[in-house]
Amino acid sequence: MRREELPDVIEPFAARLAAAQGGTHALIDLDAFAGNIAYVRSQLPEGAEVIAVIKANAYGHGLVPCGRAALAAGASRLAVARIEEALLLRAAGVVAPILVLSPANPALARQAAESGIALAVGSATGLNRLLDALGDDLPPLPVHLKVDTGMHRFGVEPEGVVELARALAREPRVRVEGVFTHFATADAADDRVLQEQTRRFAAAVQALAAAGLQPPLVHMANSAAILRGVVEIPAPGATIAVRAGLILYGLNPSRELPLPAPVRPVLRLVTRVGQVFTVPPGEGISYGWSYIAERPIRCADLPIGYADGLVRLLSNQGWAVVGGAVCPIRGRICMDQTVIEVEAAPDVAEGDEAVLLSDGRDGAMTADQAAALAGTINYEIVSALAARIPRVYLRGGRPVAVLDLLGLVEDPSAAC
Repeated sequence: MRREELPDVIEPFAARLAAAQGGTHALIDLDAFAGNIAYVRSQLPEGAEVIAVIKANAYGHGLVPCGRAALAAGASRLAVARIEEALLLRAAGVVAPILVLSPANPALARQAAESGIALAVGSATGLNRLLDALGDDLPPLPVHLKVDTGMHRFGVEPEGVVELARALAREPRVRVEGVFTHFATADAADDRVLQEQTRRFAAAVQALAAAGLQPPLVHMANSAAILRGVVEIPAPGATIAVRAGLILYGLNPSRELPLPAPVRPVLRLVTRVGQVFTVPPGEGISYGWSYIAERPIRCADLPIGYADGLVRLLSNQGWAVVGGAVCPIRGRICMDQTVIEVEAAPDVAEGDEAVLLSDGRDGAMTADQAAALAGTINYEIVSALAARIPRVYLRGGRPVAVLDLLGLVEDPSAAC
């Protein structure tokens, strides 16, 4: 069925909002998001820029709404991981500079050049692959020179940075607008590797300057480095920028770097009780009967599962909050459904709200707690949230937009 054939009843904002709130959905607090950007800006030297990292569907929070909100809150640029993400932003009307951080797909290099999307270049081979896809009929492709100072993943070694910069300067089909590196251990208690990477990057930037090749934008700090105050680099005449990612969503990079009070979590994951039932003693719950009831227990079925991003490793470990009561997950999390025990919520009824993720003040799991139980990191907990979960965007506590599989729809009286 084509979009134009979809029933009209689900098109208006009010109807799409009601549909989202009637089932599993995520609430995204745009005020908290903007406040987190304001905090980052407050930590920067005068003239420094914020590059808002919104890759992976804005860490599960919604690419286009978060991109727009980041720019409205004072970010000067956006960063993503794929050219396709940048093209989605352009299609949504975003005209601000966008940088693709990961090795780019050469098959989409022409589209990037046509749309003014900056790509990262970390090797002569990578540069040549992009050049092979470009033609003389396009505007110069903006590029950022990526220097590998210790991440050992993608980028030119510091000793090769001047040679690669010269190759870029000779090529009329590209335009160098930035140079950057990425920290491997900025979130660790031991800062020796961080300091060494900073030293190596400073030396690379100075070598570029000595050769007359220093790009106008220099950036190295991720969220962890911002929290540590490692944001400036000796680069006279250049603009310094930071790449703020996880901190924008109110999540901490590690236990060694607790977030300051002004930074708040942005996302709350909510679903609705689908059915309430009793499991008799000796009977198991869900696939494999990994949980056996020792007594009669009241349970509720929730319409959310690992296909939504509720990771299966939370089976028999995680919990939801229903009516203020903590209700443990019983049995295995399924693709689309999860069972919780609701003995602590005696008045639970079908349609009641169940909170799975929040800032923790209501007793629900935080992303950090869920990550600890699942043996992973908070990045994965939020970025794994599937696109089929509608996102409801709030300003002043009021819904202003809904992003679901049908697309983004905004309250006509309060644009996102």
